[in-house]
Amino acid sequence: RVPRVGRSRTRGRLKTGRKALPPAPLWARIFGTWFGSGLSPFAPGTAGTAATLPLCWILGAWLPAPSGWAWSPYCLLAALLLFYPAVVAASHVEASVGRHDPGLVVVDESLGTLLTMAFLPAVSFQHGTAYVAVFFLFRLLDIWKPGLIGRSQALPQGWGIVVDDVLAGLLGGVFLAALAWALPGIL
Repeated sequence: RVPRVGRSRTRGRLKTGRKALPPAPLWARIFGTWFGSGLSPFAPGTAGTAATLPLCWILGAWLPAPSGWAWSPYCLLAALLLFYPAVVAASHVEASVGRHDPGLVVVDESLGTLLTMAFLPAVSFQHGTAYVAVFFLFRLLDIWKPGLIGRSQALPQGWGIVVDDVLAGLLGGVFLAALAWALPGIL
């Protein structure tokens, strides 16, 4: 069950209706921090993005694309499977920390990174340039938050934490797929 909390108007602190904040379940702390990468003292979102790239490599380079497919569906499938658990984990950690979108929650960056990789041609998973492009483009979109991406942060609880990164990942993925199609071999 997702904990119910609301945002206050002061400094992103949450109103919980009680003085002691509930601790997040262990699974939510581990998953929400993407196995501890969100605990980085410097740029936890960047650390979470970097910590996801090995998973992208395993899903794209080690698992063969289905016969006749030009792209590998495994990053997209992983993002779809992890989406709701990420929302729940982010909600639990948010409630335990007492702030909306605390920096230590980086599972959202993991989903965004997976989605940025999801639409690349299968051959791109064999080239380091694809990982560098995904890393920098996703971080740019996650920090910049253009249009709907930025507005989606107003969604309640873990939804606001996760959805903006999912949208940034989808936008980055579509952009890189178009780039790979227009300039074959670049990624």
